[in-house]
Amino acid sequence: MKVIMSVLLAGLFVCASVSANEVDMEKTMKQMALSFKQAKDAQSVEQMTVAIASFEAQVQLAQQASFAPEKAELYQKGLKELALEVDQTQLLLEKNDLVAAQQQLQKLDELRKQYHKHRKPSFWQLIFG
Repeated sequence: MKVIMSVLLAGLFVCASVSANEVDMEKTMKQMALSFKQAKDAQSVEQMTVAIASFEAQVQLAQQASFAPEKAELYQKGLKELALEVDQTQLLLEKNDLVAAQQQLQKLDELRKQYHKHRKPSFWQLIFG
């Protein structure tokens, strides 16, 4: 019951946030990081399910954000890949396979590292454009 309520609350959060038109990406990313940490630290399928539902809600919210035109396609691609990995994690949790779901979190973390490289311009890009 707790899991269902958590998923419903996460869904309501996404709906309310998207209707506000502007997505605060810094806040969204911080919440994603917290949810990821909670999933990584989860000791049961139920705990990880709640954390992954929150993480998924934040991914959906991030997909509604406006990005700089030169990076919008790249960021949307990354968010789609992230959503697919979240779906895979949820499938493993539905099968009560906590160990495999924890391993799947490694893929989520690899995507985070890959796309965070593109987030901020390098020192040389700032100088030479």
